[in-house]
Amino acid sequence: MNRWRSLFADAMQFFFVPFVAALLPWRWATRWLHWWSARRGGPFDEAARAAETIAPKYLDVGSAEAFARALRLTWLLDTCDAYLSLTRWRRSWWPRYVQQVGAWPTCGAFIATGFHHGTGLWVFRSLARAGRDSVLVAARWERADYRGLPLRYWYGRLRAWDVERISGQPIAFRPGVRDRLAAALASGTPVVGVIDMPPRLAPRGQRRVRLLDHDICFPDGLLVLARAAGVPLVPYWVEFDLQNCTRRFCIGEPLDPNDASGTLQVLADILDRQIRRTPGAWFFWPEWPAWVSAAAQDTPDREGRA
Repeated sequence: MNRWRSLFADAMQFFFVPFVAALLPWRWATRWLHWWSARRGGPFDEAARAAETIAPKYLDVGSAEAFARALRLTWLLDTCDAYLSLTRWRRSWWPRYVQQVGAWPTCGAFIATGFHHGTGLWVFRSLARAGRDSVLVAARWERADYRGLPLRYWYGRLRAWDVERISGQPIAFRPGVRDRLAAALASGTPVVGVIDMPPRLAPRGQRRVRLLDHDICFPDGLLVLARAAGVPLVPYWVEFDLQNCTRRFCIGEPLDPNDASGTLQVLADILDRQIRRTPGAWFFWPEWPAWVSAAAQDTPDREGRA
């Protein structure tokens, strides 16, 4: 019975609820998503409960119920974005409820550097609107990783297929993709990656940064790649108006990869501001306690690799 209950929950949160929202006019979709996100035991409640026990120990998140509701809503928006994209075939399609602030460099390659905060699919459409293909560097995942959770696996496959369609390039699954990423940058193709990876997921090249008033470590693999290619890192992030389910997709100024510690701290500062602004939009709260503990035991400043 537990297996069928799990399958039903995944069908609702990864397929039915966000897909229906993607088909509705956005005003109605907003009401639909708010109704589901307000439900304890509804879509993504498991993720909300996990974060709800951790986040208040490290940050004033206000009402625990409001925090959990915001987290469920962010997860629903992120999955809804996948279906919005899948049902709009034109790569450069862009909705009125997502505003872009800033612009990508017009010449040469760069590494678009984001975070596990917000709704990240818009980076690929933003680059496509600017006439750029891009290569996402991501952790490798296999069907065996989703034993007993087949719908999560197939949702991931569907999302990955759409990322490759929009970006115009196959995803680069690490490890062992440095040569391919270097070739992409040499040809002028931007690389897309995320920087807020805990040591458990990216053990090489950890360097200390300050985040949420704690000393932790970020990996420097993207900086090593950028320095070797002679290209900048360009940060991007998402700001939310959760009440109206609207977002601002923001592009920052290019950063110098040669100043590894300084650049990583600038990126950490961007993430710090966004977490404090919308704490329920960070997907990595469950990783945070071990992340903080690992920084106290780790020997930082070892150069990493892609």
